[in-house]
Amino acid sequence: MRKNLRGRKATAIALASVMAMSLAACGKQDGSNQGGQTEQKEYVYVPEYLELDDNTNSSYSNMTVQGDKLYYTNYQWDEASGESKVMLGTYSLTDGSREELPIDINADGGGIYSMQVDAEGNIYTAEYAWNATEGDDAYTQQTTVLHKYDASGTELMAQDITDIMQQDENNSYVGSMCLDDQGRFYISSDSLIRLFGSDGQFQGAVQTDSQWIQGMGKAKDGKVYLAYYDQSSNVKLSQIDFDGKALGQTYDNFPNTNGNGALCAGIENDLLVNTDTVLYDYSLADQKTTEILNWLDSDINGSYVTYAAATADGKILAVVNDWNTGETDLVKLTRTKASEVAQKSQITIGTLYSSQSLQAAAVAFNKQSNEYHVNIKTYIDDNNWTETSWSDGITAMNNDITSGAGCPDILDLSSLDVKELASKGVFEDMTPYLEKSSVLSKDDFFENIVDSYTFDGKLVGIPKSFTLSTIVGRTSEVGDKKGWTIDDIIAYAGQHEGASLFEGMTKSGMLYTLLAYDLDSYIDWETGKCSFDSEDFQKILEFVNTFPEEYDWQNDDRSTPAKIQSGEVLLNMTGIYQLNSIQEEEAMFGEPVTYIGYPTSGGGSGTYMQASELYAITAKSSNKDGAWAFIENYLNQPFNDLYSYGLPARKSALDDMVEKAMNVTYMTDENGEQILDENGNPIPENGTSSISYGDWEYSYHIPTQEEVATLKDLISVAEPSSATGNDEITNIITEEAEAFFKGQKSVADVANIIQSRVKVYVNENR
Repeated sequence: MRKNLRGRKATAIALASVMAMSLAACGKQDGSNQGGQTEQKEYVYVPEYLELDDNTNSSYSNMTVQGDKLYYTNYQWDEASGESKVMLGTYSLTDGSREELPIDINADGGGIYSMQVDAEGNIYTAEYAWNATEGDDAYTQQTTVLHKYDASGTELMAQDITDIMQQDENNSYVGSMCLDDQGRFYISSDSLIRLFGSDGQFQGAVQTDSQWIQGMGKAKDGKVYLAYYDQSSNVKLSQIDFDGKALGQTYDNFPNTNGNGALCAGIENDLLVNTDTVLYDYSLADQKTTEILNWLDSDINGSYVTYAAATADGKILAVVNDWNTGETDLVKLTRTKASEVAQKSQITIGTLYSSQSLQAAAVAFNKQSNEYHVNIKTYIDDNNWTETSWSDGITAMNNDITSGAGCPDILDLSSLDVKELASKGVFEDMTPYLEKSSVLSKDDFFENIVDSYTFDGKLVGIPKSFTLSTIVGRTSEVGDKKGWTIDDIIAYAGQHEGASLFEGMTKSGMLYTLLAYDLDSYIDWETGKCSFDSEDFQKILEFVNTFPEEYDWQNDDRSTPAKIQSGEVLLNMTGIYQLNSIQEEEAMFGEPVTYIGYPTSGGGSGTYMQASELYAITAKSSNKDGAWAFIENYLNQPFNDLYSYGLPARKSALDDMVEKAMNVTYMTDENGEQILDENGNPIPENGTSSISYGDWEYSYHIPTQEEVATLKDLISVAEPSSATGNDEITNIITEEAEAFFKGQKSVADVANIIQSRVKVYVNENR
């Protein structure tokens, strides 16, 4: 994707923005940061922002470093002609001078897929063009051509490879291009690597049989290597054997690049590898990584780094594309002694896995704070994912929290059981901090949301965004009140024999549906008492046993709305994450609906809140003021649905969202009259959105006041979700229930076994 490059001059202020003391040691193997104490770094990389130009109509891409120059393509929009002009240029990394090469990429209305440069400054490109054809379908035939230019821009070679690329329609595009030391071309597509000689002649292809190609690049030895997911979803690195037309030696322990740019020659080792958080140097001989830098230490969001390479003077050049704003930063990073860099007080955020939004929030805070620096500690390693990674991550996090030695200052609660952790006294009460805040108050947020995350009088946290989970049914059948009991839903199912309670529901699915938000009804975490041997729980198992083991989805091609409207399906489990969610449900049922919620033993509202951005201060934090400074800053930022998923917890932000959705402008003709569609309705200037379920499609309308009121009413009764963090208990119940479902044990015997096992677990973990 082409991005606008922000012009920002180099400044010494960058030194003050970096804080690197008391983080993981530079040169640490594996890049693992799970558990244990962090160590002081001796060196950090200080960012310097380079400026290519101040033309806001420019868009740079295909950036590659060779020696002391950055090579790039520049797409400039010409307002006068209404056309985009493609230029190929260089930027000196030593004196900042620029040069545009006299290469007319636009001759056939085309552009550059990919570009590489050799040690002599020769430029190699894979270009596309649109060949003109007669009639109305002009410029629809695309060609692919390999080019070689010398350092002055004179063309040395051009080879049309269109026919070769079109032989396999599943691999007909240029994904990326690499050169080896002999000037031979390696072009990747979906799962195929095509090989071309230095003269552009096709030499054969390598079928990788990979699930996904992550990256390709030339190592220090001049050979080209391929990073990919193998059939077991493991990240592998293989040399591409040009002469043998096959993948050569395979290397293990290669970092997961998550598609973050091409591989480049290493600094001390063989390959420079960029991940979402860390830049590594990978050794082919040892098959190990050495951490070069952590992007957050340099106040850079690593998930936005699309290219990183070593420069001739030993520095790192990074291209940072913020896909949310469309802006690109070009950053040169200099290795600097940590003792020479301004120091800030450190704050650690503990999270199971980092996200782009969390990294963006940390970077933004670090850049504006003169006192604190946030770093992120993850507990799940994406490079070594196993079946137990999730549970191992939670265990490691719990060990840090309880031991105090490695306890983070802030805890990301997005995927944790907040209520259970709160009962253990893990969190600091945020109420005093909120009362002293000059920018936030409790009244800024929905009262129910604040109450939902208040336990025993302690405010654990306030989510920035959230979604709602609930169950919808016809008002004519379930009534107009929210909430029902297990007995209610069992009775409702009995009144509609022959119909499905939910679409595609199985035994395991129904068991989860009835217990996901109601496990706490059978567990007292304070006393350790459990009641899974009760008649109420046995009743659930007997009801679940009336559902099938499996559902035949292959022979079921009708949509959910069609089945609901025909009466074949009675209820719908739904997630509410946008304003339009409310109108969608009523359209799906074709009549008024009630958000009756999930059934519970106590008959609560049954509507549950999942916080997607919820942070708490840990009770054992050594820097609680700094932790609050980050959370306060985060909650005070404007709600951005590009970063945040769901609905805003701040009342004013939701009001702004509603106002924006309702204040729609419509298309008008030259006389100022509204243009109507085929149904006689005005057409919004920004178009309309719709949803399709195959045989059912619905176009959203502007939200009504009634729909907004329904949404706010649901928010007011929503309870915090307890559906996450209880995997162990859920697994115990599911495992033991099988014996009853298969007729091997009585319901009472199974309930007693579940009671015994869960009670042991609860008393070991409360």
